[in-house]
Amino acid sequence: MPDVPEPPHPNGSLNGSAAGGDRPRRAHAPWEFLILSLFVALVCVGIILGWTLVGSHSPERLDQPAAATASSACNDAQAKLKALPNPNPTLGADRVTRVRAENTVLRGMVAQFALVRPAKSTPASALRDWGNDWTRMIDARASYADQLAALAGTQGKVRFIYPATNGIKPITEEMDDFVRENHPNLDACFTTALQLEVVEGQRTYQKVTS
Repeated sequence: MPDVPEPPHPNGSLNGSAAGGDRPRRAHAPWEFLILSLFVALVCVGIILGWTLVGSHSPERLDQPAAATASSACNDAQAKLKALPNPNPTLGADRVTRVRAENTVLRGMVAQFALVRPAKSTPASALRDWGNDWTRMIDARASYADQLAALAGTQGKVRFIYPATNGIKPITEEMDDFVRENHPNLDACFTTALQLEVVEGQRTYQKVTS
């Protein structure tokens, strides 16, 4: 009588599964998950492209002519700051001279902001507040320079104190937030681009983007 192959054992597996009764796992994620992942990816890409190509839709966003005028003032100020002598003052008297010269340039820039006339009231108010924040920072720099000058010939030290929003958030963060809301039209006005926070050490002026 010919040999008859023995039927598979109930605890065995034709797919090579070692555990009896286990069903083989799916090799791919369910199609619902794949579709959801694709949808999320498309939304993220859309947001990134929308922000990069169009910019934010904040109600405080300046119209193109207003942003261009403010940006031009920042570019002009950066060029003047670069031209100032002694970009890395080490002596106290040199730091005083440098800070005061920078403040003159920065105040001129803020005066240009005041001449900008946005088309809508909300951006106009935001621009005015932003200019006031610049003035507060420049005044803080002036106070630092005055205190440093008063200590001439002594071993005293002066600490540069930033104005803050609600006593917590540095005002420069608020200022840069306004620039980001106007990206890319106002990127020349980032506080870092104008080294606004630097009163000691090397000044490095370069284009800054959000």
